[in-house]
Amino acid sequence: MPRLGRYRFSFDTWRIVSLEEEHLEESGDIGDPDIEGVPWKPIEGKPWEGVSVVFVDGVRRTENLIYIEDERGNFWEGAFVSVAAGALLMKQGRTNTAQDSLREFLLRRFLFVRGEVDIGEDRLTFELDPVRIEFRVESVEGEISLYVNKAMADLELAVAERSYRRLKPDLILTDGTVHYSAAVKKLPFVGYVKKHRRMYIPAERTHILRELSVGQRTPLVLIHSQPTMDSRESSALDKLTWYVRIGGEEGVSGIARLEISAGVGVEKAREIADATAWLVPLFASTEFTDRRAPHNLLPIKHLENALRRRLGSQTLIRRTIASQLSR
Repeated sequence: MPRLGRYRFSFDTWRIVSLEEEHLEESGDIGDPDIEGVPWKPIEGKPWEGVSVVFVDGVRRTENLIYIEDERGNFWEGAFVSVAAGALLMKQGRTNTAQDSLREFLLRRFLFVRGEVDIGEDRLTFELDPVRIEFRVESVEGEISLYVNKAMADLELAVAERSYRRLKPDLILTDGTVHYSAAVKKLPFVGYVKKHRRMYIPAERTHILRELSVGQRTPLVLIHSQPTMDSRESSALDKLTWYVRIGGEEGVSGIARLEISAGVGVEKAREIADATAWLVPLFASTEFTDRRAPHNLLPIKHLENALRRRLGSQTLIRRTIASQLSR
């Protein structure tokens, strides 16, 4: 059995960490469904000529699941995980090649260990000739998948902030709910949420979702988000949200939800909501190109593929970890 100091390792070769996205969509309470001050009927999107948009997304992958055992027979579960995030710049009215559009990329690798155990190293490095890969060791409490997803969200936020400083786009569209820091509360960071796990419209007004045509949106709704894993105050996470029909599928199947920090103000949020109602359907996928159509936007799909390639060969990484820990 492989050893590291006084600990022994064993590998769980067939099981992977379940990386569910459900907790990434924060729970929230409806604050004010009339904050925009308009009648509750579909609102037509407005073209934004020459708009520049940065799409931000992240991917995560379990490389190895392990068990760590001490000399007394105590066991701890761990996972070697790779996480990456990137940014794709698209400008309306010009040709956007894949090579030119990928502007930002960050990659981090972790060994998350479930429980209070000190293996004597804060980083583990493995040689993959001609490169080396490094996993940062972190002890966690509870489900490892929560920390994997948080690591990805933090990396996405770092990419989004860096992209905004360097590229100065009109919009930044992140795949999933918006995760905040003090630096982004008044910036045009829009969260694009594909799945509907809870409804942010009062029950008596949900009829508007059936009335929406492609390129139309609902009025804005103020929602009060709950504290996240790092216990930030919920008052600092208030958002404005709206729904957009992006495809002709019946019901909510062709509808996506978007959100932005309430700190941008209602007027700026209205301008951005009008633009996204026009813009997002332009990038909607079809069943011919993506089984997650129409919600998986084409730039996001290409960004995910590019990020996965940059994670490296999973087979090679798994074998390297196992072989080098066995020395």
